[in-house]
Amino acid sequence: GGGTGFIGTALTQLLKARGHEVMLVSRKPGPDRITWDELDTSGLPHCDAAVNLAGENILNPLRRWNESFQKEVLNSRLETTQILARAINKAPQPPQAWVLVTGV
Repeated sequence: GGGTGFIGTALTQLLKARGHEVMLVSRKPGPDRITWDELDTSGLPHCDAAVNLAGENILNPLRRWNESFQKEVLNSRLETTQILARAINKAPQPPQAWVLVTGV
């Protein structure tokens, strides 16, 4: 999750350069991607590790730091973590590692 963000893009490039296959979990479908909804309903594809870097950008210069935005930031991290945790918990063969980074 969060593979198209600042850190996720660099991590994806590094992993691919080292010969790893990378599947992104994203809001938008596409090649080598599954959506958060698909992950929640269909489960986690077989993988060795799961990395979640997803979350609303807290440094968004177009957003004011107010109560509403703070809730969006928190929920964007909690919801993706909960979806991924459920998927890992239900996986017939869970990944050997789970990495979670929730802030800049």
